Amino acid sequence: MRRKNNQEATSMKNFNLPSDREVESAVLGMLLIESNAINTVSDVLTKEVFFNEANALVFDAIQQVSKDGDVVDMMLVVSKLASMGKLDDIGGPFYIAKLTSEVALTTNLLNHSLYLKDLYMARQLILSGNKIMAMALDRTQDVEDTLYAGIKMLENIASEMTFGANTADLRVLAKESMSMYEKRKENRSEGKKTGILTGIDKLDNTLFGLKGGQLVILAARPAMGKTAFALNIARTAAMSGHPTVIFSLEMSGVSLSDRMLIADGDFNATAFRKGALTEKEEADLSRSVDGLGYLPITVDETSGIQIQQISSIAKNLRRKGKCELVIIDYLQLVKIKSDNKNYSREQEVAETTRFAKGMAKSLNVPVILLSQLSRKCEERQDKTPILSDLRESGSIEQDADIVLMLHRPAYFDRNEEQGMGIVRVAKNRDGRTGDIKFHHNKTLTRFTDYDIPCPF
Repeated sequence: MRRKNNQEATSMKNFNLPSDREVESAVLGMLLIESNAINTVSDVLTKEVFFNEANALVFDAIQQVSKDGDVVDMMLVVSKLASMGKLDDIGGPFYIAKLTSEVALTTNLLNHSLYLKDLYMARQLILSGNKIMAMALDRTQDVEDTLYAGIKMLENIASEMTFGANTADLRVLAKESMSMYEKRKENRSEGKKTGILTGIDKLDNTLFGLKGGQLVILAARPAMGKTAFALNIARTAAMSGHPTVIFSLEMSGVSLSDRMLIADGDFNATAFRKGALTEKEEADLSRSVDGLGYLPITVDETSGIQIQQISSIAKNLRRKGKCELVIIDYLQLVKIKSDNKNYSREQEVAETTRFAKGMAKSLNVPVILLSQLSRKCEERQDKTPILSDLRESGSIEQDADIVLMLHRPAYFDRNEEQGMGIVRVAKNRDGRTGDIKFHHNKTLTRFTDYDIPCPF
């Protein structure tokens, strides 16, 4: 890796890559004279941060001595370099002695190390820009692949800049927990609910609303209404002021819009699709169009989209304040771009759910990932889905914070109550599980609580 970076740097003759050999030497001197100093900067520095080859070798030897459990000192570092066959490459023991002779204090070690890390990041940006330019000039490369490869490079660089960003003292976390509790108490006293709501009160009371960082699996067999149920959540969230992004890998954006309009006006779906609504219904349709037009919902209908692309688009919208909830319809159609060509479909699904969970955490938004269930549930007498019916990978259950499963008994048995469905909370990391009934209309576009008078 080091050699490759140096070759790239050498080839870029028009660039004077940012570096500071004096600061590199000062940092190494501090690490050599203060035996425990390496612990202060172990999360900041790697050998790649050092632009000078000799300095990179010295830092590597310091790290190796520390990892061996020994206290870092000059003699051990010299011995380690000799055992690695690198002592002559740096100029012998004299170079180590020179590094220590020029340093008296270690008080600025962390600041100097962070400065070197900034220079390293600047070099990485230049090298990545060079790679992106070369890929863009190569007409055999797909432009879309180049775009997302470039985004991935920049995201990797950005992730290296998060030193200390994900760590917090327990005292700080406890205060944050108390602050969140007080907010929930205030909402409760005002009759408000916390989190992003689904539109089904009993479900919201069970889940305490959807929260940032959660991966929610919404699973069902075909024709159970999982897309319609997800759209109901999207509409509810958007009406409460939560910008929602829907990635529709199966249906077109217009088809989703049709469903939301039918749901909003409770129109006859057949009459709507035939263009046979009454004059009054057409007036209601115009009002629905105006009303839905104001909702902060973004739809991406790219078929065959990769999970990495979904993440990049969502991050961009999040930065613009247009993403507080992500809905992906559906898991089995999402592609995973992996360097491992031998991945089975189960491994690809597992990689997708892990990536989706990571995306939920990094964006701090709920991610609802729709999924198909296997036929096993239809082979049982009661047809009710269970966790083992999740199709293709046990990692779906493992990575999910919440697993919701939809079931409509009347679909399989005409003697069952028409218009009644069940959402099974099969997994709930922060609360209870169980079955919750709901009402739906004939077109399966509107959902309400079971205990309130059905408006359909």
